[in-house]
Amino acid sequence: MDSSVVKIKNPMLTDMYQVSTTDFFYPLVQDPYGRIACANVLSDLYAMGVTEVDTMLMILGVSRLMTDIERDVVTTQLIHGFNDLAREAGTNVTGGQTVMNPWPIVGGVAMSVRH
Repeated sequence: MDSSVVKIKNPMLTDMYQVSTTDFFYPLVQDPYGRIACANVLSDLYAMGVTEVDTMLMILGVSRLMTDIERDVVTTQLIHGFNDLAREAGTNVTGGQTVMNPWPIVGGVAMSVRH
C-alpha cells in the first residue's frame, strides 16, 4: 500500500479525508539533483487521483562515507531539486528529517486534505 486515506475526525469537517504517502529510496542515478525523489513521492498521490498536494516533508539520509565537500554538494543539490519540483507541483516542503547513514537515502511525505 503506497498511500493512506483517513477520515478527519473534526465534526466541523464532515466528509473530509487526509490522503498521505511516505516513500523513499536509494538514489539510482549519479545526478544529485533531488527532483526524481520528489516525483517518486508525488506519484503515489497522483496514482490515487489526488493532484493538489497541501504539503510535503523531506526524508534525507546523508552518507557518512562521503567527504565533507561531497556531502555538502550532494545534500545541497538533493534539497534544491526536491524543493524545486515541489514548488512546480504547487506545494511546499514544510519540514522533514535528516539523518547520517552509511548510504544516501532520499524521499519524503506528501499530504492532501480532500472530500
